[in-house]
Amino acid sequence: MKKIIFCLIFISLFVSQTAYAKDGNMKLLAVRQYGENMTGSIANLYLEIQPGNGRVFVDTFPLSKLDTQVSTRFAKEIACNYLDINCDKYDFYYTIRANSPIIAGPSAGAAITVLTISLLGDIDISEDVALTGTINSGGLIGPVGGIKEKIEAAGQSGIKKVLIPFGERFITSDLSDMENISGLNEDNITAKETSKNKSKFDLVKYGEDIGVTVKEVSDLDDVIYEFTGKKREAKSAEINIDESYMQIMKQLAIGICKRNDDMKKMLDGMQIPEDENYSILYNDGLNLSEKGKKSMDEKRFYSSASYCFGSNVKLGSLILLIRNESNKEILDRIKNTKKELDNFRIPDYRTIADLQAYMIVEERIENSKDYLDLSRKRVAEGKKEDALFNLAYAIERKFSAYSWSIFITGKGRSFKLSQEDLKNSCEKKLSEAEERYQYVNLFYPSYLRKIREDIDEAYSDFNDSNYERCLFKASKAKAEIDVILSIIGVEKDNLDDLLERKLDIVEKTIMKQTEKGLFPILGFSYFEYANDLKETDRFSSLLYSEYALELGNLDIYFPEKRDKIFTDKDLNEIGIFLIGLGTGLLLGVVFFLFARRKILK
Repeated sequence: MKKIIFCLIFISLFVSQTAYAKDGNMKLLAVRQYGENMTGSIANLYLEIQPGNGRVFVDTFPLSKLDTQVSTRFAKEIACNYLDINCDKYDFYYTIRANSPIIAGPSAGAAITVLTISLLGDIDISEDVALTGTINSGGLIGPVGGIKEKIEAAGQSGIKKVLIPFGERFITSDLSDMENISGLNEDNITAKETSKNKSKFDLVKYGEDIGVTVKEVSDLDDVIYEFTGKKREAKSAEINIDESYMQIMKQLAIGICKRNDDMKKMLDGMQIPEDENYSILYNDGLNLSEKGKKSMDEKRFYSSASYCFGSNVKLGSLILLIRNESNKEILDRIKNTKKELDNFRIPDYRTIADLQAYMIVEERIENSKDYLDLSRKRVAEGKKEDALFNLAYAIERKFSAYSWSIFITGKGRSFKLSQEDLKNSCEKKLSEAEERYQYVNLFYPSYLRKIREDIDEAYSDFNDSNYERCLFKASKAKAEIDVILSIIGVEKDNLDDLLERKLDIVEKTIMKQTEKGLFPILGFSYFEYANDLKETDRFSSLLYSEYALELGNLDIYFPEKRDKIFTDKDLNEIGIFLIGLGTGLLLGVVFFLFARRKILK
C-alpha cells in the first residue's frame, strides 16, 4: 500500500510540474569555415524551461566553443530583464544542433534571447524570420560577421526575412576581388588606387535579389516587432523626475560648489608661483568650475556636483602645494582626515533609493581612505607633490561621501533588504561580472587588469560580509566590461549612434522604474552625466551610460518582484496547475485501482 501511495504522489507531482514546462525552437543563422572560405549554414536552436534554480544548461552538436556557452547565459539574463521577470526559480535547457561544425558563438546571442523571450512571455514568433547579431546590455543588437553568407543560407532554406544589426547594411568590398581582376597586389597598385577599388556592398539589395527581405534592427523592441508585427506598449515620452531627488541633489551640488567658491577666494589671496604645472592646475580647476556653474544654471545638479568636485581636487591640490607644509603637517592632516572618516556613521537604509545612496557613500569613504594611505606612502618615499595630490583627492572624496549621505531619508517603498537578500544579490552580480570577464578575457586579456582587481575586491567584500560594497563594485565592474562588449566590432564612425542608442535604452529603463514608483537616484544621476559628456568624451559617456543601466534597476535583485514566468492572467496560471494536478490525481487513482485489482486476484 505504501508503494502505491508513493507512486500516486509521484505521478501527481510529475504531471503538475510538466504542466508548467515550456519548450520551443527556432532557426539559427551560422557560418561554416572551409579553409579560408566561409559559407552560410542553418542550425536548429531548442529551448526547454522547467522549474528549477535559475541554472542554464547548453548542449551543442557539433561541440561549440566556450563563447557560445557564455553568450547563451547572457541571452537568458537579458531576456529575463527585458520582461522584468525573476528567473531564479526556473532552469533553462538550450540545445543547438547542426549538420556540420559551425561558427556560432556570440553571433547567436540575439536569436537565443528572442526564443527565450517568446517562451517566457508567451509570445508567438514567426518561423519565416531569422536574426543574427550579438546581444548587449540593455538589449542592444551588436555587430557580427559573415552576414552575406547567412543571408544566402536563409534564402536557400526558405526564410523570408533576415534581421541584421543596425549599421551593418553595407559591407566594404574590394572591387578587384568581386570582379576577379588578377595581378593587382602591393607591388603594382598604390594605396590611392586601392581605395578607388573599394565599394560598399548593399546587403538589403542583395537580399532582394535572392528573395529575402533584409532589415536592420537596433534593439530588442525592433526585433520583437519584426518577429510578431506587434509593438510594445508606448510609455511616457519623458522621465518623471522625482521632486525630492531634485531638491536633495540641488542641495548636494550647492554644498560642493560652495566649497569650490571658497577655494577660488582663497587662491585670490595667495601668490601662485609662475610654474607651468601650477598654471595647468589653476586653469583646469577654473574650467571645471565654469562647467559646474553652467550645469547648475541648467538644473543638471549631478553634473554640476561632479564638475565642482573635479575643480575642488585641482584647486585643493594647488592650495596644498602653495602652502608647502612640512611632512609632519601633511601626516597630521592625513591622520585627522582618517579619524573623521572612522568616526562618521552612515545612516541606516530601508529603501532601494537609500541602498543606492548608502553604497555610494561607502564607496567614497573607502576611496578616501585608500588615497590617504597612498598619500602617506608617497610622503615616506619623498614624493611630496604626489602625496599632496592624493591628499587633496582624499579630502574631497570625504566631503562627497558626507554630501551623499543626505539622500538616505528612509522615504519611499520599502523592500526586504535583509543580509541574506543582499548576500544573494551580491553573489548573483558577482557571477554576472565574472562570466563577462571570462568571456572578454578570451579575446582581450591585456585590457582587463584593473577590472580584475575590482572584481577581486568585490569578492573580498563578499567574504567580509560587506554585501553593499560588494554589490556596488561588482555592478560597476560588470558595467565596465559591458562597455567593451558594446564596442567590439563597432566602426569608429558608428560610435555616436551606439552612444545615442545606449542613452535611449537607459532612458527607457529609468522611465520603467519611475512608473513602478521607484526613482533610481544613481541611474538617473549617471544618465544625466553621460548626456553631459557625450559631446566631449564619448567613451566616458558610454561608461556612465552603462553605470546608469546597471545601477538603475537594483530592485530586480530584491523581493517585491514577481517571480512567475508565465504571463497569462493569474486565473489561467492557476487553471494550468489544477489541470496538471487533476490529471496526475486521475492517473494515480487509475493506477491505484489497477494495482488493487491485481492484488485481489
